[in-house]
Amino acid sequence: MRTDRKVMRRVVLVAAASAALFMGATPAQADNGPHVSTATNNTTFVDGQPTNGVKISDAGQGRCASCHRAHTAKAPYLLNATSEEALCFSCHGTGGTGATTDVQGGVGYDTASSTTYPDGTTVQTVVRGSTQVLPLRGGGFEKAMLGSSEATKDMGVLGAHGWTSVNQLIPPAPTQEATTSSHLGGVNVMWGNGALSATPNTGKVMSSPKLECTSCHDPHGNKQYRILRPVPSDSGFSATAFPDGILIPDTTNKVYTTDNYWSVGDTNVPAEELTTTILGATSIVDPTPKIKTSSVAVSPYMANVAAWCTTCHTRYLAPSQSYKTDSGDAVFTYRHTGDNVSGDRDARSRNCIQCHVAHGSNAVMPNSSVEWPDGTTPSSDSRLLRVDDRGICVMCHNV
Repeated sequence: MRTDRKVMRRVVLVAAASAALFMGATPAQADNGPHVSTATNNTTFVDGQPTNGVKISDAGQGRCASCHRAHTAKAPYLLNATSEEALCFSCHGTGGTGATTDVQGGVGYDTASSTTYPDGTTVQTVVRGSTQVLPLRGGGFEKAMLGSSEATKDMGVLGAHGWTSVNQLIPPAPTQEATTSSHLGGVNVMWGNGALSATPNTGKVMSSPKLECTSCHDPHGNKQYRILRPVPSDSGFSATAFPDGILIPDTTNKVYTTDNYWSVGDTNVPAEELTTTILGATSIVDPTPKIKTSSVAVSPYMANVAAWCTTCHTRYLAPSQSYKTDSGDAVFTYRHTGDNVSGDRDARSRNCIQCHVAHGSNAVMPNSSVEWPDGTTPSSDSRLLRVDDRGICVMCHNV
């Protein structure tokens, strides 16, 4: 994650934040265009011979040239840009026009227009509008809009474990702010990657200079949630029970924005797609994902996202009671629960995605310097957390 950014403290204007909450949600456009998967062919076979094929125009003959050049490419893999990052940002960046999602700036836009393939249903091109709608759920790589200093909660009833926290809110920030941590780049270490070991090992040095968009996403489409790769590049993940990696089925309706960064589940998962199976750690001393049964139905996204994150950060996947039980690892010895899933599609869970955003955070840590697993201590990195000064802890706990 990036460690060299400084963020100016802000004065949050209540009126501006309120306006952001009522601007609506971004239309579902991504995972379409050049990312539509055509891996499935509905061809009928008779005596082993196809009776019809996929019509090339329906399969997307115009998609290839959106990103590639056969003889005049500017980067490896025949990319029509000087780098992978530049290519992705040509649509999904601050100056991009071909997607409503600006992952560089962490904000969603409205749609000016769109066209479809000859099949009449698949989106071919999107023209971004000029109106910012709401910030992106995953934050942004260079700027983000988490209201990380304005997080609130209500104190609930007093129970056996103290006062419960309810009605948590992390509002959108009124303006975009520079990120203090980001998954695009960083220190080039997959913290916690590898098996539990009594020999100190903080993680794996990546083979590439930095993470790229396609480290996590498949640009050609794969019918996965957010076109996530079942196994991120260079993670080294392998599990006998999951030879195809961690699969998270896609949703029909896709909304990429949020008006509350504490609400991390996906309410757009249809009720008929909910599941009672979740992926959690096998045990405190074995973080390998294992299929478990939930007493209530949960969304496939929440049921699998922690296991997906820990294909890279292997030793972070921890079940309940890990906070007081020695894992046997010399570095990641006692760990916060990371595989809990609640029964709400808009789940608030003890889960990786509850505390961290995926792309980048603008939270600041002026009073909470915490060392990296290898003992070094940068003072400004927010570790992709959603609230200033490790306030994410107080969103659940009362101290």
